[in-house]
Amino acid sequence: MNSVGDRLREARLARGLTQEQLGRGLATKGFISQIERHRATPSLAKLRLMAERLRMPLGHFTGDLLPMEVTYLRKSADLAVKAKEPLRALALVAEAYSHSTTANERADLERIKGTALDALGQLADALAAHQAAAATAPSDDPELSAAIYAEMGTVLAEQEQFVSAVEADLRAVYWLDRSKLADPGLRARVLTNLGRACWSLGQVDQAHAYLASALDAATDAESLLRIANAHMGLGVTARAKGHLDEAIEHCNRALEIHARIKQERDANRILNNIGDVHYSAGRLEQARQYQKSCLVRGRDLGDDFVVGVAAAALARYDLEENKLDDAMTHAREGRQASERSGDHLHLALAAAIEGVAAERRGHPIIANRQFTFALRLLTDRNAAGKLAEVCAMYAEILRARGDDDRAFAFMRMAAERDFTKLPILLRK
Repeated sequence: MNSVGDRLREARLARGLTQEQLGRGLATKGFISQIERHRATPSLAKLRLMAERLRMPLGHFTGDLLPMEVTYLRKSADLAVKAKEPLRALALVAEAYSHSTTANERADLERIKGTALDALGQLADALAAHQAAAATAPSDDPELSAAIYAEMGTVLAEQEQFVSAVEADLRAVYWLDRSKLADPGLRARVLTNLGRACWSLGQVDQAHAYLASALDAATDAESLLRIANAHMGLGVTARAKGHLDEAIEHCNRALEIHARIKQERDANRILNNIGDVHYSAGRLEQARQYQKSCLVRGRDLGDDFVVGVAAAALARYDLEENKLDDAMTHAREGRQASERSGDHLHLALAAAIEGVAAERRGHPIIANRQFTFALRLLTDRNAAGKLAEVCAMYAEILRARGDDDRAFAFMRMAAERDFTKLPILLRK
């Protein structure tokens, strides 16, 4: 048995792995079967990762010891990130750096290093790697620069630095526009990220326009995942613009695609937006059912982000019916889950809802403390959309107290999205 396929099958069976387990994140079960039946040949980059999973040297499958060339190591590292093996990717990047490299290769290695660090949750180090990549990348390689700035925008959004994320994503678009071979899939990803960042900044119209362009690019790329993500974003912005039928249509389309490609977490997150649409339409019971379903599935999946979002939404519905104990319970669950996931926007919203419940229970000092915490948290992140929402909530409390001047000031900030006077108002 001398062929790659024969040796791969023998080693796989010896390790007790299925074809699906061997190919996880690298290739389909069908492709592994094709290799073993001598009908397909894997790239060296894929074969190296399979060899490592089988705890065998690459030379066992190729029949010789191949030179560790930078291009080969780079491709292997990139594949390792996509296969959710970031530590392996970092080891391959380090190995590649032991060879002589060009500026393009160094820039791409730093990009891959950044994506691996991002996957490990080391966001500051990931951002530093992407910045190093951007500083190294030659100006005559627009595809590489676009990929670097796309990754940089992703990390900045994860750090909730939304203004900087928009700037990085716009740089990515700049380089994509100058590329003769621009990847429509990458363009769709960048435009979707732009839409999400603009949404967080309260720029609804810009967000909607970017997401509509993202849908066009995703369709060109024939990427179901990116099409679904664009539809999901458009569902959010359509709801904010008051186009509720359009919002439901986008959400249902996203839900259908995510179910087809078995992206269970993403499919569950869409339920939250459908619930929000029903809430906006005044259908409180339907909204509650969607959010409850979203919350239960979020708990089952261990998805703290969606637990935080759904629990905060249910807490708000509880306030509508003046169920203060339920509101407190849901708000606290939402706050704890958002804190675990690092989602400070919904952490602030949950705190504000706790503030409303405390006010209605006759504890104005606690209410003030919760709103101050929420507003400062959102101010640090320039999250104008959520700032407007929380300012409007606090204005209602101040109006009920008879503090009409401050209530008007908070309502005006919410309407004009100008929060320059917020620090002074919070000190009063």
